[in-house]
Parts: sequence; C-alpha cells; structure tokens
Amino acid sequence: RRTAMPKKKKYGVLICGAYGRGNAGDDAILQAILDQLRHVDPDIPIDVLSRRPKQTKLRYRVGACHIFNFFAFRQIMRKTKLYISGGGTLMQNATSNRSLRYYLMSIRMAHAAGNKVMLYGCGIGPVHSASNRRHAAKVIDRCVDAITLREDLSAEELRSMGVTRPAVHITADPALLLQPGTDGAVDSFLLSQKLDPAGGYALFVLRPWHEFAQRKQSFVEAAEYVHEKYGLTPVFFALEPNRDLGVTREVRAALHCESVLLPTPEDETLIIGMMKRMRLVVSMRLHTLIFASSVGAPLVAVSYDPKVTGFMRYIGQKHCTAFETLTPEGLRGEIDAALAAQERYDVSHLHAL
Repeated sequence: RRTAMPKKKKYGVLICGAYGRGNAGDDAILQAILDQLRHVDPDIPIDVLSRRPKQTKLRYRVGACHIFNFFAFRQIMRKTKLYISGGGTLMQNATSNRSLRYYLMSIRMAHAAGNKVMLYGCGIGPVHSASNRRHAAKVIDRCVDAITLREDLSAEELRSMGVTRPAVHITADPALLLQPGTDGAVDSFLLSQKLDPAGGYALFVLRPWHEFAQRKQSFVEAAEYVHEKYGLTPVFFALEPNRDLGVTREVRAALHCESVLLPTPEDETLIIGMMKRMRLVVSMRLHTLIFASSVGAPLVAVSYDPKVTGFMRYIGQKHCTAFETLTPEGLRGEIDAALAAQERYDVSHLHAL
C-alpha cells in the first residue's frame, strides 16, 4: 500500500503593502516590520508583494513578487503561515475603489489559503459609500485574525464600519521603531549637501493635493517667515520624489530667501537622523511627522487626511492645521506656537507594538 505523504507544515510570512513605489515612508514601514520579524525568528522566510520585486529582493534580502502576479503570490500563500496586510493606510478608497478592492481580495485569498491574517500598524479610512463600507467590514470580520492600528481615529472608523470580531489594539506606526542614523553618517550626508550640521534649519515637506495652487502661498510665506523672524534656512525634502518634487519646486521657486532642496536618501535611518538637526518640521506627509516625532523635533502638521490629524492627536500634539482652510496667518501662528512650546513630548510609550 502507498502511504499518503504528510502535508508540509506551513511556515513563513507574506507581507502586502504599498511597497516598491519609491515612497520613503512606506520603505521605512517595511524595514521596521522586517526588523521585528527577524528579531522574533532570524531565519523565518519572508516574502513581500512589491511594485518593484527585484529591487525589493536586493534591498531587504527577502523573497518578492509583483503585487499583480496573482499566480505567484497564490503559490506563496500556500506555503506561508502568516499574512501581514500593512502598514500604511490600505483600507481606504480615497485613492480609488480598485485599491480598496485589491487589498480586500488579497486578504480573502490569504485566509482561504490557510494563513493567519493580520492588519499591522495600519490606518483605516476614509472608506466612502455604504456598499464599500459593508463589504470591507464583512471581509475584515470573516478573514482577519488580529489588528493593530497606529491611532485611535482608525479604531473609531472600524467600529463605525461595523467591524466587531478581530481583536483591535492601538499601538503605533511601525516606522516609530526605527532608530536614527549615527551622528557621523548624518553629518556626512548634510555636509555633502553643503549644510552645516550645527546650522539652523526649518524643514518643509509637501505633497500634491486638491487645490494646492490656492494654498501654495501659505507655504511660501511660512518659509520666508521662519527665515526672517527666526533666522532659519528653509530646507525642502520630497518624501516620495515621483509625486512630491513638482509642488516642492513650485514653492521653492517663489521664495525670495535662500533655501535648500535635499535629495531623498535611500537609508531611512538617515532621514530620521536628519530630523534631529531640524529646529522645525512643517509637513503634509504623515511619515515625515512620524520620523520627526520619534526624535522629538518641533512639529507643525498640515492635515490633508484624517490619518495626519489622528496621528498628531494620538501623540498629544496640538500644532495641526487643516489643509482645506490653510491661510498664511494660520500657518505662521502654528509655527510660532510650536517654536515657543517649552515642553518636549515623549513617544516612547508608542514603541511597543
């Protein structure tokens, strides 16, 4: 008689997120997740769904396949034990309904393949339309085993959508776990850009958004204001160069004072270390705020999305103004308040995920 071959034990992790798109914030999330997994088990096999799988393989020493290679990642799911959806704000359709449907479909596939499914270090929402909200809630309730969120507004959104089953824990964004680069490495980077590591700088991080042209003057005047009143040199930085450089250059070109445009380092720890050298950080980009908060830099957030407002609220920071109502006077006021604040906030309690 032929004996049946025993089933091979499932082992390993598959990670799905907005990876391989050239966004330093998303890259930082991936690095932080990998660090944590390897801390638990240095030999665990890890695969990542990526827009640029070859680049992801080389940079992070993982297996990788393209996010739309459904045959390949279905094969991977048959071997892995854990499927991580995250970090970042994947459960939303402000970008498009197609994006939301993709991430929900991949969760269903992983569950059907016998994986434990975790939403990890995520933001939730906005999810528009009653049908989309019902569909998302149904998939999450049926297919997800555990959820960690980066702020409490996301937990409120899940409850509002009708999610009841998975255990939900509010922790923090995984990128908060990354350590800044060494002082020597950061100083070398700044010196390579002809910046004095001991100089006075105010960092501005922008992104394109609806009606940016109508709000551009607020950023122009804010950059000139910090230069005139506080003697700080405006420094600009594109967290996602493919998207952010256009509006960044527009604002910088309108300035009448000296300014600097920094290239985006591939090493996330250099970005975090750079934040330690900034006297002020004004940002629309969430992950710039996360990096800056991890080293206690003075922050002003310009919120275009609930995830920005939610993060600032969660770390106890008041200096946050809505993009849709942004004015030069309002932004100058937030800058004054942030620079005048004597207290320095502590985010160490957010680091245990």
